[in-house]
Amino acid sequence: MVGFLYRVRYWLLAAFGLACILLWPGVRAAARMDNSLAQWFLRADPALRAYYDFQARFGNDETVIIVVRAAPADSSLLTPARLRALRATELALARLPGVAAVTAPGSATVPRLGPTGAETVLLLPPAADGGTAARVRRTLARLPTLREQLFTPDYRAARILVQLQPAPDFDERRGPLLARIGAIARAGLAPAPVHLGGVGVVYAGLNELSQRDFGFFLGVGYLLMFLVLALLFRDALLVLYALSIVSVATWLTLGVYGALGYRLNLLSVLLPVIIILLGILDAMHVINERHLLAARGGTRPTDRGPAANRRDALAALTALGRPCLGTMLTTVAGFLALLASPIPILRSFGAFAALGIVLCLGLTYVFGVLLLPLARPRRARVTRRTSAGLVGFYGWLERHRRPATALSLALLALAAIGTTRLTADTYTLGYLPATHRVVQDHRAMQAAWGAYMPLELLVSPRPGRRLTDPAVVRAAVAFAHSLRRQPGVGRVTGFQTLYLAGLEARGGARGRRLLASDAAIRQTGAALAAAYPVLYGQFVHGPSGTGRITVSGPMLSARQLAVEAARVLAVAGATLGPVATVRTAGYQPMYAEITRYVTESQTQSLAWSLALVFGLVWAFVGSFRLALLTVVPNLFPVLVLLGWMGWVGIALDTATASIAAIVLSLCCDDTIHFIHYYRRGRLAGQPSAVARRATIAHVGPAILLTSLMLLGGYSFMLLGELRTVQLFGALTAIALVAALFGELVIFPLVLARFDRK
Repeated sequence: MVGFLYRVRYWLLAAFGLACILLWPGVRAAARMDNSLAQWFLRADPALRAYYDFQARFGNDETVIIVVRAAPADSSLLTPARLRALRATELALARLPGVAAVTAPGSATVPRLGPTGAETVLLLPPAADGGTAARVRRTLARLPTLREQLFTPDYRAARILVQLQPAPDFDERRGPLLARIGAIARAGLAPAPVHLGGVGVVYAGLNELSQRDFGFFLGVGYLLMFLVLALLFRDALLVLYALSIVSVATWLTLGVYGALGYRLNLLSVLLPVIIILLGILDAMHVINERHLLAARGGTRPTDRGPAANRRDALAALTALGRPCLGTMLTTVAGFLALLASPIPILRSFGAFAALGIVLCLGLTYVFGVLLLPLARPRRARVTRRTSAGLVGFYGWLERHRRPATALSLALLALAAIGTTRLTADTYTLGYLPATHRVVQDHRAMQAAWGAYMPLELLVSPRPGRRLTDPAVVRAAVAFAHSLRRQPGVGRVTGFQTLYLAGLEARGGARGRRLLASDAAIRQTGAALAAAYPVLYGQFVHGPSGTGRITVSGPMLSARQLAVEAARVLAVAGATLGPVATVRTAGYQPMYAEITRYVTESQTQSLAWSLALVFGLVWAFVGSFRLALLTVVPNLFPVLVLLGWMGWVGIALDTATASIAAIVLSLCCDDTIHFIHYYRRGRLAGQPSAVARRATIAHVGPAILLTSLMLLGGYSFMLLGELRTVQLFGALTAIALVAALFGELVIFPLVLARFDRK
């Protein structure tokens, strides 16, 4: 097989070159970021369908929340300059393409008795003067419900709600649209501090950081690998060999990824790093084998001719064909186990990581037959010293089996206890660094305005009732009043708010007393529908007869949100229950559902990974007993990883949901190389102790050096800004340390105990 590849090597190079050219549009398409809901939920998911149903009734629920605070030099926002700026900014925002509606002080209207009867006028006149502030205060004093939606009690902060238009390509347009909204608000309201918040703002922040981390790791990752390889091998051709493998594999993977319509997200930005780090593993083993074959020839590397170099290079590729195929299959199996996850972002990540690993193996041989015959083997001092050191360490281990076994069992027990402390949770804002503008704006908004994140509720009247029935309206008002007394709950806005505002417009501050009048409620409802059809339609859906209530609360993790939503629904059952049913709607219920998906991802992907990897190792080794012995060292790093997470309080979330399955597949690579050489020695008649020592001396250096390289590479992810990247890198690095311990300590101990004959 290797001989055939050598004969057609230039044709293979041309084929891969053509593929790279053809996939350039896919690479360019993949580089655009997309952290939208479609990345997290399957299209047939009931939660996603319910979300789209809510949007069909009430429009896009993705609202940009703008909080403007009074400048330090101003006592409040009610100055002529600030009021004029508010109105001008709101008009500019309303004219933006993609904006459906703007709810703010400048667009608010209030009732007034004119020459021809009752009429509505703007709360803020087009030209504010010195008396405007006093008039606004007097007007809002008799309209407390309206005032609560627009200003804080001290008038030092105001809120602008920008509802965005739904569109098929909204996820691609979100970033530029939010950037324009932010620029208009900050420029128009300066020097007053302006802060933006909402679900879309967090998405945009994640997209921005995903793009930045992708470029950073792609560039610096290659530089780091180049430096490490140059220090290890001191041969330009060998460095070119490794770089060619990972660069072409990365290009082709991203090309296929983009050509199939996928876009990078906060998890798939890791694809280049994974391909870089895993792609050089087989190359390292091939280079190590080639050096060992050359050393057995007995001649100095500089005295060898091209024919000998070619023979050793092709022999090394041939000798490692079976173990490299085994490591590729087990690693691919681990990533493909992510297809069992209910989260699309994990499915696509697993599938394309597997594709990249398959390409790496193929390119290891394509570039191997091209470049390795041209490179002169060296007597690698690092390899020799590492081999001698590992043999010495193994001798020490043989003499101290009992304490080493006791230490291993203690670590296993400690890790197992830690796994019982694991929890599943997700906090999207926590993926951003504390210094990011989105996080800083969030904190400033909560301090100035209070809780602002919306939890949408859908109110459906019970049979025989309508949303406009006085009993339903009064129950909704009672629900909002009861909820406001709950800790952590901010403003409660809904169809009942419109009725309260309408009643206050009729009776001033005593308007709430009109709630007792069925006639007043019916008249107010009819007047609202006729005078404010757009605003009315945002909270009342006529065709279905359902209403909308938005509860403002703090930004919570998925687990906390599920608890909070249950508390809100309990209050709704006690107040609205007799006349209507209430359920959560919009984005937040889906966010809360992620906790369940994360738990399913962890259990299903790990189970599939364990089954697939064990089956492949069994098929590769040809011995059920030896395959069973590999389970202990391979599960050890998984237990250490999960135990560490439990002890330090790292929750299973979208970044860590399936990391155990990935770690299991990664750790099997070295085990397969170890067991392949060990099995070969045993079949040749070597005693178990001799075979173990020979295996340590032969494959130990490659195992140790590749582990250290992977450890450095994954630790390097701590320099990323996204918490998903940091967690993935840190936890994988911890697992690699445990895997190295399992490979060099636990596995030899297991073999010494259970494979003596």
